[in-house]
Amino acid sequence: MTIQILLAALFLAAVLWLGFRAAPETEGAPVRRARIKEATVFGLPPVPVFCAVLALGLILRFILGYNINGFEADISCFKAWAAYTHDYGFNNMYYRDFFLDYPPGYLYVLYIVEAFRRLFGVDQYAQSYTLMIKLAPILSDIACAAALWVLARKKLGEKSALLIAFAYLFCPAVIVNSSVWGQADSFCALLLLCTLLLLWYNHTPLAAFVYGFGILSKPQMLIFAPVLIFWVIRKKDWKNLVLGPIIALVTILLFSTPFIKNFDYLKLIEIYTGTIDYYNYYTINAYNVWALFGLNWAALPEHSTWLQFGVPLATVLTGLLLLKSKRDDAVFACPTVLMFTVYIFCVKMHERYLFPVLLCLLLTYVFTKEKRFLLLFAGTSTVHFLNVAYVLYLNNAYISPTSIQILFLSALHVLLYIYMLYITYRCFISEKALRPLPAFKTQKAASAEQHTKPAAAPEFSLITDKNHNVRLTRVDLLCIAVVTLLYGIVAFTNLGDHETANTTWTPQNGESAVFETDDAYSEIFYLPGIAPADNGIGQRVGTNMKIEVSNDQINWTTAAENTDGSVYAWKNVSVAAVGKYIRITSMCDDLAINEFALKKADGTGFATLTAVSGNAWQLTDEQNTVPLYPSYMNSTYFDEIYHARTAYEHILGLEPYENTHPTLGKLIISVGIRIFGMNPFGWRFMGTLFGVLMLPALYHFLKRLFGSTFLCSAGTVLFAFDFMHYVQTRIATIDTYAVFFIILMYDAMLVFIQHDLKTDSFKKLLPPLLLSGIFMGLGIASKWTVAYGAVGLAVLFFGKLIVSYREEKGHAAVQKALLNKSIKLCLWCCLLFIAIPFGIYFTAFLPLTTLPHNRYDVFGRFIAYQTHMYNYHSTLQATHPFESPWYQWPFDIRNVWYYGNYSADSEGHIRTISVLGNPLFFWACVPATVYAFVRAVKRHSRTALICVIGFLSAYLPWVLVPRCTFIYHYFTAVPFILIAFLIAYQRLEKTASLRRVVFTKGAVTLTVGRILLLACVLVHILMFIAFYPVLTGTLTTQNYANALEWLPSWFFI
Repeated sequence: MTIQILLAALFLAAVLWLGFRAAPETEGAPVRRARIKEATVFGLPPVPVFCAVLALGLILRFILGYNINGFEADISCFKAWAAYTHDYGFNNMYYRDFFLDYPPGYLYVLYIVEAFRRLFGVDQYAQSYTLMIKLAPILSDIACAAALWVLARKKLGEKSALLIAFAYLFCPAVIVNSSVWGQADSFCALLLLCTLLLLWYNHTPLAAFVYGFGILSKPQMLIFAPVLIFWVIRKKDWKNLVLGPIIALVTILLFSTPFIKNFDYLKLIEIYTGTIDYYNYYTINAYNVWALFGLNWAALPEHSTWLQFGVPLATVLTGLLLLKSKRDDAVFACPTVLMFTVYIFCVKMHERYLFPVLLCLLLTYVFTKEKRFLLLFAGTSTVHFLNVAYVLYLNNAYISPTSIQILFLSALHVLLYIYMLYITYRCFISEKALRPLPAFKTQKAASAEQHTKPAAAPEFSLITDKNHNVRLTRVDLLCIAVVTLLYGIVAFTNLGDHETANTTWTPQNGESAVFETDDAYSEIFYLPGIAPADNGIGQRVGTNMKIEVSNDQINWTTAAENTDGSVYAWKNVSVAAVGKYIRITSMCDDLAINEFALKKADGTGFATLTAVSGNAWQLTDEQNTVPLYPSYMNSTYFDEIYHARTAYEHILGLEPYENTHPTLGKLIISVGIRIFGMNPFGWRFMGTLFGVLMLPALYHFLKRLFGSTFLCSAGTVLFAFDFMHYVQTRIATIDTYAVFFIILMYDAMLVFIQHDLKTDSFKKLLPPLLLSGIFMGLGIASKWTVAYGAVGLAVLFFGKLIVSYREEKGHAAVQKALLNKSIKLCLWCCLLFIAIPFGIYFTAFLPLTTLPHNRYDVFGRFIAYQTHMYNYHSTLQATHPFESPWYQWPFDIRNVWYYGNYSADSEGHIRTISVLGNPLFFWACVPATVYAFVRAVKRHSRTALICVIGFLSAYLPWVLVPRCTFIYHYFTAVPFILIAFLIAYQRLEKTASLRRVVFTKGAVTLTVGRILLLACVLVHILMFIAFYPVLTGTLTTQNYANALEWLPSWFFI
């Protein structure tokens, strides 16, 4: 649930930030067609940009729709109904003995989907068919986004139109409804949109036709009938007041006729009342006013018709809105008033019934240009998503109706409803106009405003040297793209297999499985797995089993006894005896084995096993995944046996085995597993992706520090192909996320530092601080080592305040203003760097603290986990053959050997993986770091100060850590030693001998200094190529690996 909460928060922040940037196109009259043709988006034609966004949204939905089943019961119903439309025919659908609570309209859609399935021969249980079931709502999402974009182009301009389409297309609530859950709400929302637009453009009969089909698709569409009725009354269109209901009724009867026998249309009433009466509860997971009173899933009393007072109330409010408002565009707000009122006050509400409100809020914003509707959309979509996501997360599990989660979300829904009524009244009915909301100024608007003001004093900051060339140019973007793409290809190559065995044999103690084979064999292969324990809390991960052989199933001889093995790491052992029959017997209470195989005696393949008894088929149903030579490509290695396993345990809803680090890193790993499955590629995907994403983040950081495209590109390449960055981001551990968020939080703090504290407003000063606090919270929630770096953030922040104050010595009035602003900033930082990070950190633990055995003492369990982690790290006395103290790390003294395989193939090759730094780069960074210290102390250089403060905060705390440490703990300091290297180079480049121009053509100038740096980069890449086999586990020879052991303390194999 943590990922869903963070996703909702990210979406909310994005919509608010983008929506409240000042956009000149949104002011005044509608945008002229000529301006639309001339306008561009980010310098590109708007139509291709929109098409790219649309394609991205569609691809995202296809990926989620294919990989996530959503609510199994609903998907199964849709599949069954689709099949029944063909097997039984339309006219038998409501007369057979099976559950069907949908009216006929959506069955036409399912009929078409089933027709295509049968045409292309898709298996009914295939994931591709699950995606096909979700295709109608997915395409409806795309159509709604496209319609919003077309309308907004005319009303708001190109950038705002793209924002509106983006907000709907990537709204988590919309995505989870269509792509994850596969519900019909998006399809009905599209019909509602068509109905409203047809009314607006005076095509009332056609609107009635579409609306009639909408009612036939889902009973909830009946709620919107007052919109059509009051619209024609407002327009005094008495003809259509009579004709409209007739057209809608004829449409319903016409399309329902194939489903009705003997024209018995009273059957329709039975269908609709049966659907409505089926869920006879106050609320069915709709967190509304009834849920606020603790009545979620509470049965209704016998005489409860009066409890539907929300329907007449919604009707009255809609009538007042349409008939009292002087604005025709009030029609677009009516569905929101109707559905929101019914959702809040009516009984028998489901969590998804609020869905059409999201589309109508954006539609209202497009026609009114009132940004409060955009604000309401952001809030409503976030809370609605959390409601729906929480229901999916629970998956029918019981939770107390008075739990804090339900009460909190219910209260938010009620508050949003009140705010909706307020802004609707003020916008459409009140004589007093709403005051325009403040907007974040765009660069152009701020520049224009600056020209109208008197010239200000020169900017001052924490530094004596200033770099104003911090904007990313197209050349920068090209360099970022090239480096990131090339590194991404290298990083994802041979990352891991996409398949492994996942069917788990979970016998009781003493239970056996028997196989038969006629092949000669010499080795046993098995894959330890993981499965929920019988108590539903812990896990089965036992590997203690006895393997016996026999030729007659009477006399058995022990071939092997296995007591060890790591989760999802293939294990092979030699057999002490052979026989035609093989019996595996569990010797523990928690045995979990995913696959079992016998390697042929000649080593060419695996014996053919036939299951004889005892669920033996569960051990041989995925023989194609058994590797002839186990390696990192098909197994966990090093700490993956903890972190990848824990990520999977989060997915299974179990108490994780590894709880010595915060949870967010493992939750991020679990995203890759959810997408690609529990296999090596799946559990390593997110770490590798974050390793790739580090590069643009680092480039932006370097750009703000140095301003030079050449220097930033060289630095990014050096970091990308450093051994530690490459190895550490390809293993499924959590250090990657710590470094990623450290880079981002320092980058955001640097943006704050580069602002002028004296002249810049809080609107400029607070956003970078907010981002820095968010990234700090995400980092600490991934690994505690980020808290070390957070100390550096505090030093930079207070240093900025102090230096800014001291620079105004002698100007008492300015100092007083700065002091007041500094106090306010400090108060803001209590929220931005304490409350918000703690909220993120606390949220990251919800998957643990809300487990069934924990959820009744969430905060107490949260404290217990922190205590356990602290005690573990503070009292750890373990030793390790590859540990190394902090003072050895900068000199690359001792590597950590992650993985080794002395028999990787039939030709005697080996595989090995070690983590260390590129030795030439690490050694060069030692004097460079010393120089950065000198420059920070003597010259007070901003770049050097940030480098030194960041380095010390990441590195110095390890001096005090008593437990055994490893060189990969130095990873958090690597970005700062890279900065030190670039600082030293930048100083050297200014010497006369290195400034000499060697080549120049156009904008390209090569000096001796630049050629020297290019040579360093080239040597760095050549070193990476040379060490590649021992960094990646690529097949190599032992002699070659040993030849790379430059220091006697290095060990590769």
